[in-house]
Parts: sequence; C-alpha cells; structure tokens
Amino acid sequence: MVNQPSTLWAYSLDPSETCGGGGRFLRSAAVEIRVTIQNANAIVQRIGPCRIALDQAAFPELSRELALMGCETADIATGFPPRPHGLTAGFLSWTQPCANRAFAAALRPFDGMDVLVLQSDGQERRSLEGDLFAAGWQRHPGGMMPGEYPGWTAATLPGVSIWQRVRGSRGEWLGKGVEADALIARYATAATHVRPGDRVLVDGIGAADGASILMASSRAGSVVRVDDGQTSAGGETVNERFDRLADESIDLIVAIEPAVPADWLARLDDYARLLKYDGRIVIGWRQGNGDAKRPASWEDFSDAVSDRFLPEKRYVETALGPDPQGARAIFPIEADQVAATDWLMLVASVNPLLGAAHAQGYDHPGFPRARGPLPALVDFGSAYDNPWLYRSMVQMGERLGPDVKLARLAECVIEDSREDSADRGAAIAVLGYRVLEMRRGDLALSMLALIEAYVGLPLTDDMPVHVRRWRISLAFLAGRLNELADDRASAKRWYRAAAEADWSGFSPLLATKSIAATFFEARIHLADGDPQTALACFRQGADTALKAAAFPHDRQMGPDGQPLPFYLQELAEVIDMGSQCANALAHFPLWQRDPGLFWRQVDIRRFGLASWARDLERENERLRAA
Repeated sequence: MVNQPSTLWAYSLDPSETCGGGGRFLRSAAVEIRVTIQNANAIVQRIGPCRIALDQAAFPELSRELALMGCETADIATGFPPRPHGLTAGFLSWTQPCANRAFAAALRPFDGMDVLVLQSDGQERRSLEGDLFAAGWQRHPGGMMPGEYPGWTAATLPGVSIWQRVRGSRGEWLGKGVEADALIARYATAATHVRPGDRVLVDGIGAADGASILMASSRAGSVVRVDDGQTSAGGETVNERFDRLADESIDLIVAIEPAVPADWLARLDDYARLLKYDGRIVIGWRQGNGDAKRPASWEDFSDAVSDRFLPEKRYVETALGPDPQGARAIFPIEADQVAATDWLMLVASVNPLLGAAHAQGYDHPGFPRARGPLPALVDFGSAYDNPWLYRSMVQMGERLGPDVKLARLAECVIEDSREDSADRGAAIAVLGYRVLEMRRGDLALSMLALIEAYVGLPLTDDMPVHVRRWRISLAFLAGRLNELADDRASAKRWYRAAAEADWSGFSPLLATKSIAATFFEARIHLADGDPQTALACFRQGADTALKAAAFPHDRQMGPDGQPLPFYLQELAEVIDMGSQCANALAHFPLWQRDPGLFWRQVDIRRFGLASWARDLERENERLRAA
C-alpha cells in the first residue's frame, strides 16, 4: 500500500540532471508524486479522513497529500493531544533490521490513538507482533482484503499493516499472529458476498472476530453471531440452537468451521430453514475423518449442499510456492471443478423459485418497508409476483452465478410466470442479454419471439410500472439482438420503439434505454449513408437527456435524508449518454470529412458500460486460456 521509506522522493538534483538530464529528473519526480498520492489515497480509503500523526520531517510529501485528502496531520515528535471525538491514527515507518526495545519505544507515542498504520521492511514478524500486542494493539478487522492474504507470510508482515487499539476485551483471533491468517482471510473472502443491508448470521470458529471483519469490510445491515458463552464480545448473539431466530429471517449465513450440535447434515437443514428465499450461504469445513461433525469428502459436501441450495462457486486455499511457510492465497473456482484440498469452502444460494407462494413476506433489506412508502423504483414486493427473484435473478452484482445457472433460472421463470408479469419481462431480459453476450445469433430469433409476445400485449392505463419498465428495456434489447442477427431494418424499428417509449411512467433513470436507442439507431443510419435521419436521432437523444434531468426527482429519490444510493449516479449516466449525443451533434461536420475522425470524438462505451465491461472480461478470459 505504501512504498518503503527509501523510495519516497529518493531523487537528488545533481549537475548532470539540470541540462540534458533534466527531463529524466522531472519524470522521476512526477512518478514519486504519483506514488505518494497513491500511498495517501490507500491509507484514506482504508481508515477514512481522520486526525493522523506521523514523522513530518521524514514524510513531508505524505503529510501534505493526507492533508489534501481531508486529514488533519500532526507531527508525532511534538506530541499528539487526544480529542473526545473523531478517529485518531498514527503512521509509523520501521526500517531497522529487527524489532527490539527501540521498536517498543517507537510505539509509545501512539498509545492514545485508535488506529496504527505500520510500514515495515521484512523484519521478523513474530517479534514485531509481540511488541504490538504487548502495547495494546490488535489486528484491524478491515486490515486484510482477500487479495492481500499472500502478503501475510509466516516470516514477515506485509509492507503495510493496519492495527486497532484494543478497547475492552481483545479479539480472540485478531489478537493472534500467523495462526489467524487463514481464518481472517476466509472471513474477508466471505465479506465479498455480503449484499447491502443484509442481515448476516456468523456461525463457527472465531465468530465474534468474524462478525467484526464482516461489519468492517461490507455493507451488511446487521450481524448476529453464534456465541458459546466463552467470549465477552458485544453485538447481537444467539445460541447454537438458534432458539431466538425466526425461520426465513437471515439474508446471508457465513459458517466457517461451524458449531455442530448433532451432525453436519442437520446443521445444513438449520441453515436452509433460517435463510430467506433469496438468501445465500458461505460455508467451509476442514475435511473430516468420518465423524458426524464435518463432511468426509468434497463429494459428500457438494451433494448435501446441492440437495438444499444452488451451488455457485467454491474456494480453494493453496500455497503460492514450494515454501509451506510462504505466501498463500484463496481463489474461486467453478463449483463442480475438481481440486485436491482438505479445506472445503462453498458459496450457494437458496432457490428463489421456492418463494413463489411467499411474496407477502418479502422485504428488501436495502429498502425496508419500515422506512415508509417506497418509490416505485424499489417497490419490488408490489411489482413482482415472486419478488424473491429480484436479487437472485435481476440485480447485477448480487444475482445468482455462474451465468449458465442464472440463464437456467431465467428459463424456468419464463416457463412458469404469467405472460404479463414483471417476472417474465425480467427473465426474458436476463436470458436475452445472455444470448447477446455469448454472440449466439442462432438463438436470437427465439428470444425475439419472446420479446415480441411480451411487448405486443396491449398497453393499458393500469399496467404495472415495472412491466412498463421491462417493455422499454426489451424493445432496446430487441434492437441489439436484431443487429446480432444482421436484420438492420428490424433493429431500427425496435430502436425507434424504445426511443419513443414513455419512460416517465417508471423513472427518468429508464431514459438510458431511450437515449441509447436513439444513438444506436443513428449509428445505423450513418452507416447506411443517411446523415439527416442520424442527425435527428442524435438530437432526440440529447433532448431526452434534458427532459430526464428536468424531471421532478423528489418523489423518485426516496425519503428525506435517505436517498436511494444509486439514484444520482444513474441519473448522471443518463446525462452522460445525452452528452455523447450532444457531442455527436457538435462534431457532426467531421463526418462528411472523415467518418473515422467523427467517431473518435464520441465515446461509444458510455452506452452500455456494464455490457462493455463484461465483454472485455470475457475476452481477457479467452486470452488467459489461450
């Protein structure tokens, strides 16, 4: 995160660099400025703007950049009087070859602070940690992200580590050294599966510290942990029988070596009972020896999970080199991929189709009904026959994986849902974009038939707004699929339908589809040599963006003081798309001069950033496999 002290501004101006070599010096200085900015940004991203003390004589540039990022900086050499409010932190760079009494002395000025950012230089880890623990520090619960696990070896700490002042009782595992690395890394990995607002149950070894890690590393709404009575850590707790937990009350279960009162199969049944119909579980056991406390093989484990959930992926932990005490990593593989490991860790979801008869119990944890009337944008409980499908099938970043399993879920919904339901529209969109992403032109016609039937239903005044939403989205998708099938005339027709659709009945955010439709239609007209029609399309796209920007947003954004977190960001995307249409209008004379020159002035990637990113990732995967 932060370079070693010897590399920070380690450039001197000698006579050879003042003339012909001056450019080299300036380039080196620019690199060091950029590195220092990155260092300060990395610190602030992890602990936030705060009051931070450091050796300002040794790190003047870092101190300056931290100040520019909102931190109040102080020189540790002149003292650091505490304040009653706000986080206080310290930055200590330790470059001496070993930890000795001098290191313990160097820690003392930071005694009253909440957080310590330690920069080390490959010294013996056990000695450094011994002094840190003795001085009242423990590992910060947000101090290891999944990708940082390889930096924590048995011999040394990573170049930068973050420590938390112990207030009350020390964490059972956060107060340990190398023996805690793997467990902390597993909880950090599990945190990547927490969705905004989730109520998380933590069951297993180190549950109290696991709960702290999840709360420090995710947007969980709340965490409840299984407490066997052997720890005094705070927070909501439940006994190992889950006596106080209602069925279908948990969004995510994180179970790392969980407690097993009877046998591990019965524990899986407990988890299935507690999870909501769009819930997910991250579960890991060390391979057992035939007892009832843990599965004896991956096959047993996978089969049992598959009987109760939809497996999504598994994680493998492995050494990155021949040294068993060296760097290790946790990485995901396909759920059915064979891997020789004694550690069994799996991610799985509840089948949301099981919730079809339980729509009345739905409450999105990120947008709970208790906050008051919900904007139509997020009133999924009223919009879908089976609202449990929303997070599992629709919401990008949260929905079921892998893509093949997601597509199969969409197929099931199409087969079973009402023809005029939002459920069906969403499922057609999910499956249609899968066809588009895979470039399966042979399947485009079958998807277009589904879209034609859905959009062809009569538009009535009482049609639910989410159905209207999917009609517009599917019209745009039909344009894309027709381009894939090389039917340009039909593509223009569908783009025109999406461009002229009334997005205001749902949300101005839906104007992205109408604006993108005008842009893509214009692109076809230009390629066909019809610049005047293209010009009209670009103008309509810019006008649509202005109308969306002028829309009365107060009724759309959510209650006062609790705006929908995505609203302004997606509104900015609407305006950004409109700006590219305006950009095309402004540079339109260049098209007559040189079409390539014209198109280089317009950022086409703004239209469908998510699709563009997925296409790029698939291409990277193909290159890695080659």
